[in-house]
Amino acid sequence: MSATQPAPTVQLASPYASVVVGTDFTPCSAVAVSQAARIAAFSGAPLHVVHVIDTTVVAELETALSAYQQSIREVLTKDAEKAWGDFAAKIPGAADLPVDVSINNRIVGILNHARKHKADLLVMGAFGHRRPDVGFGTVATACVRKSMTDVLLIRDTQAGPFKVVVAAVDFSETSARALARAALVAAQDGAELHVLHVFAAPWHRLHYRAPEPMAPPHLQKQYRDALERRLGDSVGPIAEAHKGLRVRPVCYDYAGHRSGIVEYAKSVSADLIALGTRGRTNLRDILLGSTAEKALDESPCSVLAVKPEGFHHPLAAGEEPRLYGVRPQF
Repeated sequence: MSATQPAPTVQLASPYASVVVGTDFTPCSAVAVSQAARIAAFSGAPLHVVHVIDTTVVAELETALSAYQQSIREVLTKDAEKAWGDFAAKIPGAADLPVDVSINNRIVGILNHARKHKADLLVMGAFGHRRPDVGFGTVATACVRKSMTDVLLIRDTQAGPFKVVVAAVDFSETSARALARAALVAAQDGAELHVLHVFAAPWHRLHYRAPEPMAPPHLQKQYRDALERRLGDSVGPIAEAHKGLRVRPVCYDYAGHRSGIVEYAKSVSADLIALGTRGRTNLRDILLGSTAEKALDESPCSVLAVKPEGFHHPLAAGEEPRLYGVRPQF
């Protein structure tokens, strides 16, 4: 897309109408529940808490225990409900919330609950018992790929409001949605909002033997100026809608384009990256788009992944997914 094409109309975000948060009773999911409670409160949305007991765990217990033990599932469900009561008592805004407990594949169970409650935001901890320095756990990442609604992945280090929010903009309709949602969070939290457009300038894509950029300096300046004007057009309605919001538009020339979002976020100590996903279909799955995949793989901070309008995934929709007559793995 050229630097001179008009940006899509920015759709200002409405508060989320229904929020679902997944918990596995780990410290990371405690932070996720706390953040979900904050967002649901300022959005005026109901918050639904979900705990999924993995089917394989139940099957192994049923196999190992006596055939006379007829109530494994009931016992596990009651234990989970009691664990939630103890767990929630320590989380601000969570003590009075009920928990939905189900036995299922964890990904399917979480997506089922999102569909049941007509959620437009799913919140999850970045990982459960696994603590990588960057990236997210397999269940969290799979839910981002398959969810038909926005997904917020929370780091366990994210205590309290966000302070620096980076909204990645590529001038698509979906990135405009991500920007609007990022602005809503930043305005509520009093955070600084960096509206980031990462570009790999054409003069970087030269033969490795080229002694210098082929584009003269004045043309390079014209190119950047056009991008900055276009980015300003995207930022204008956001700044107008959220008076007093600290907004910093940034055009970031980064040759490794897909890693530029994460590198910029690190440079400003961001605690939230908001970006749109792109959704492409192939025989394997419905993917996020390479830039979003890179951010999920490398991000050291929380990520808000915003789905395209009308995005559909058969698993999240409760359909029976099949490829060539073989049921795919979750």
